[in-house]
Amino acid sequence: MEMTHKQRILAAARKQTVDKLPFGARIEIWYNYHLANDTLPEKYKGLSIPDILRDLGAGCQVVLAGKIGPATVFWGEEVRNMEVVVTEEPPFITTEYRTPVGVVSTKEAWNSSESSLNAYTVERLFKDEKDYPAIEYLFENTTVIPDLSEYQELADNIGEDGIIFCGLRASPMQYIMRDIMGYERFFYELYDHPQKVDQLYEVYKELCNRELDIVADSPAELPLICSNWTDDVHTPVFKKYFTPWLQEATKVLHAHGKLAKVHIDGEMRRLIPFVVETGIDVAEAWTPAPMTSVTTAELRKAWGDRVTIWGGVPATLFEPEYTDEEFDAYIINLFKEIAPGNNFIVGMGDNLPIDGKIERVQRIVELIDKYGSLPIEI
Repeated sequence: MEMTHKQRILAAARKQTVDKLPFGARIEIWYNYHLANDTLPEKYKGLSIPDILRDLGAGCQVVLAGKIGPATVFWGEEVRNMEVVVTEEPPFITTEYRTPVGVVSTKEAWNSSESSLNAYTVERLFKDEKDYPAIEYLFENTTVIPDLSEYQELADNIGEDGIIFCGLRASPMQYIMRDIMGYERFFYELYDHPQKVDQLYEVYKELCNRELDIVADSPAELPLICSNWTDDVHTPVFKKYFTPWLQEATKVLHAHGKLAKVHIDGEMRRLIPFVVETGIDVAEAWTPAPMTSVTTAELRKAWGDRVTIWGGVPATLFEPEYTDEEFDAYIINLFKEIAPGNNFIVGMGDNLPIDGKIERVQRIVELIDKYGSLPIEI
């Protein structure tokens, strides 16, 4: 019996045998933009992302919007012992947390032309040294409340046609670097106030571990535990902060019968050796040359069969500047690079762009049917 898309994806993630290459596509950037602007192709108007991918014959990886914006999470958050003031001045939304030890705030800009899910950070929670006490207080007084209703609805829709992209927003230090401080501010703080950064990390880690417990108890088979790496900002801190936590988080998920996935859509050359040490099962959104400096063949040689790779098709390849012949040649060469094809899931690095040619998703399906049976001999 032929395997379903979901069965192939999970089997490859578990390093088990599959009949042909799994394909899990992400198209929400393309879809949300065209939905917001009423420019979806006529045949796809009124359809959901899973419906479109079914029509194209592709497996799907659909992002769970969650209760905290487009954050992939299946819980809500409640804060206590403080006043929260939200001010809307379109397109901006400012959220102010008035705690007993200080006031901190965020400011976001929403662009409705790119869908109701896309927000741009204007001001982050951390602005200077005086904000440490209030942010720590905010984390300590945040309660996470499981809510699987949206997950279950989406899971029922997808069925055996793919999986849900869900889990943590990021690992603890990644969240501080990317979302709370921003990378540039983070490195100034790490140099000027290393003990305060470490204390903030320990406080947020407690909250993140409570979120991890919810993930571990959820139905998600392959949850996300960290995302958006690039070696120009992560290499100096990866071993100290990322590796130990990822090792522990992976053990927690494995103990609950789950696999651990990370999202690696940036330049990875210096980080490649570190990833294996984390114990993670799947590195998703792998983005090779020409969008980064590393080829898929190089990554396969470095990791062997120790980590399942998900990706390999750079987003730019879907844009009109590449001819159909160039697209086919790249995909066929990808198959050669990963032969015999074990422990690999074809996917985007990391999404179909808004000007991408949606029909090329179907072309990947056709090329897999022609060349992607395992073991690959091409």
